[in-house]
Amino acid sequence: MDTILFKLDNLVTLHQGVTPDEAQPIYEKVADNLRMGKIVELDFENIELATTAFLNVLIGALYKDYTTEQLKDRLVLKHISSDMATRIKKVTDNAKLFYSNKQQFEEILDDVIYGDGNKN
Repeated sequence: MDTILFKLDNLVTLHQGVTPDEAQPIYEKVADNLRMGKIVELDFENIELATTAFLNVLIGALYKDYTTEQLKDRLVLKHISSDMATRIKKVTDNAKLFYSNKQQFEEILDDVIYGDGNKN
């Protein structure tokens, strides 16, 4: 199986992944390569900050189309700090929960936002 490496420091501004808009084109490249059956390596070397918003798009959105097992086999994260690992764990846990039952998650969110039965 072919492997492709994405050095995130070459794809973000000032050693930081901050916005979802910045993550989107990287996500598309990652997703395209996963669809082609490649192993994808995301190298976080020299990344000083990656926000949850950035990671939700870059990594969390992959759970829409791939199982945990598939991603364990085909997505490799390199040079992540313990702080980054904690943030990635939070993002992946939330993504798994969201994509496992998207409809129920959206109904709960609607109830929180609009109250029971008080949707606009």
